[in-house]
Amino acid sequence: MQCEEMRASLVLVTKESHGLWEENKDLQGRFVNDLGELHRIQLAIGQLETDQRHDQLGQARQSLAEMQRRASSLYDCLQEKRSQLVKKLGDGLQHVALLQNNLISERLLEWKNRQKLFQIGIPFDNREQSLDDLQCDFELLAEHNWQMRTFASWQIDLLRRGPQLTDNNAQAHINNLSTILDQLTKLLCMLVSQSFIVSVQPEPVLKTQHKFVTEARLLIGDKLGIRQHLVHTNVTVRIIAEEEARLLSIGQMGYPDVKTVGTISNEYEKINMDERAHMVCKFNNSKLTRIAHRKPPPKGSMDMKAMGVPSPGPNMLMTSQAATDQKYALLYNISSFQLGNLGKFDVWTLSLPLMVTVHGSQDCDAQGAILWQRAFANVNRCGGGPEVVLASWPDLAQVIRHKFSLFTGAKRPLSDTDLSYLYEKLYAPGSQEGKPISFHQFAKQDLRDDVGFTFWEWLFSCMQLIKQKLLKFWDEGWLIGFISKHDASSQLLQMPHSSFLLRFSDTQTGAVSICFAVEDDNKKIPFHLAPFTIKDLDQLSLAQRIITCPQLKEIRFLYPSIDKEEMLKYFESEERQKAEQESTTGYIMSEIVMVAKTAKQQARGTSFAADSPSPLSNQSKLDWSPGEVLPAGANNNSMDVGDELVSMLNNSGLMENGDVEALLGPGFRPQLPSQPLQQIDLSFVDQFGQPVMGMQPQFYNGHGQ
Repeated sequence: MQCEEMRASLVLVTKESHGLWEENKDLQGRFVNDLGELHRIQLAIGQLETDQRHDQLGQARQSLAEMQRRASSLYDCLQEKRSQLVKKLGDGLQHVALLQNNLISERLLEWKNRQKLFQIGIPFDNREQSLDDLQCDFELLAEHNWQMRTFASWQIDLLRRGPQLTDNNAQAHINNLSTILDQLTKLLCMLVSQSFIVSVQPEPVLKTQHKFVTEARLLIGDKLGIRQHLVHTNVTVRIIAEEEARLLSIGQMGYPDVKTVGTISNEYEKINMDERAHMVCKFNNSKLTRIAHRKPPPKGSMDMKAMGVPSPGPNMLMTSQAATDQKYALLYNISSFQLGNLGKFDVWTLSLPLMVTVHGSQDCDAQGAILWQRAFANVNRCGGGPEVVLASWPDLAQVIRHKFSLFTGAKRPLSDTDLSYLYEKLYAPGSQEGKPISFHQFAKQDLRDDVGFTFWEWLFSCMQLIKQKLLKFWDEGWLIGFISKHDASSQLLQMPHSSFLLRFSDTQTGAVSICFAVEDDNKKIPFHLAPFTIKDLDQLSLAQRIITCPQLKEIRFLYPSIDKEEMLKYFESEERQKAEQESTTGYIMSEIVMVAKTAKQQARGTSFAADSPSPLSNQSKLDWSPGEVLPAGANNNSMDVGDELVSMLNNSGLMENGDVEALLGPGFRPQLPSQPLQQIDLSFVDQFGQPVMGMQPQFYNGHGQ
């Protein structure tokens, strides 16, 4: 059944349950009245017998028999309606379970995963609308779950107050309804806890002493009247180690045991209803002021295995990571609030894993680690760490493509040719092409034996260079960038006219090199200028260097066939004038070093190598009372089923087992107990660490963000 059909069915089931409840209440009231009338007739017959008024006894006994037949028929009808209500509520429970499983285990999980990928540049269209759609379903489930719990609890109360017969049908219905009530309560507790999510994730890499922006949202809305219970509550955000966040999310660590590892200013905010009916808490002025990095082992210390220390188990925190390998998470917690008779909730949720840097030199390593985590780690933190995850090149290529556009802000994305170059660069000579790539190979292992940087360091520095200095060159296609020295030379030699080309250095990170070909004895010879770094371009821009470079003075075209003068017109005239003035003074002549390497001397450059808990209070008993659980607008007096008659019958002792059957006469045949309730699969609730009503309060998590 499709979700839309299940929603419509749930609404219909709730409506029909309400109608059946009203019928049960009416029939039971009539049945109690009939029992009262039977009791009155029996008393009258007894009085007639005492008075020996035989002329009226026959008519009285005939009236008694007729009333007994009517009451027995009414009881049969009542039993049928009781069974129908139990079955209808069981159907409703089934719909709630199916919809909730789909909502939380699939749709919300998919939204969180797309939110995770969005942080590395993968588009997430209609992100806000998608979350609003999820909220509508959270509210729908909450409303209809609450109403069905109301009908189930009312019916239990009605059955306990009603006449008790020896057929045990009332108790059988009570048992079935209690099971339905418990399961609906279990689902509702889970729904409330899972509705607390991080709607706006903080930046993946936080810097100490810098503000961050984040937002948490309660998707349950105000359908259960939560808003009034949250007036005096706060939402607290604190930073914890990712290792503890993972243990917390999979239920191997309790919320009270989690340790804060840093200090956040403005860590308290209120949760409020905004103009779009969102229950949100916004942190716009919070700042991470301090972080306690776990210290790496001292240099020269023995290897843990050599010392006989076992590998860390699931309950042991890693303490040997370097600062740039350590991940953290923000933990959001709503202070305790009461929700009806469900007890107290202490709801929490987690941000996605994040990195913390205290210096700009750590940005590259932090960005690489968090990129891999966002791309390939499980959003629910149930998988291993990034170091054990392998990625195929096609998947990694798409991640790099999106991250490049997000980081640089470039309009021109990486082309297939660019990615092919990166592919050749990442796979070292002699390695098995197509083999899955590890995080170590991506961000930890030197690119080649003759360089001291990794693939990610090289790519990250190229992106920084584009973002800070060469964005116009890249977007206009003037910067080829991702091409080897050998291929650049080959391309220039094939051009019909003298040209120059802009490419990234293979041997230096974050540097752009100018290569060109000149005629020498009727033969073209390629040359490569020493590369320029960001610091070099801070002193003099690339446009200025092209203008003032004597080797490029006679070269008219930028590869492949872009007019150099037309290209330079895009830059400010005063900048060009400044560059020309400086060139006459010899300011930059000493910086341009020409390395005369012919094509024969050049080696080929393309062969280089981790949701929301909510403890229930000790009040596990459901203290239902009519009117206490009425939805808004309901009639609090709808439990009037003839209290005076019930009181009269109780006082007269006629409600005891056997006395009711005596009132109904020898022709009454008790029915067999109703069929057992259909079992509903709620195993998905337990996967989220959901506690069962009646257990000791505990914290549980299902977000796992």
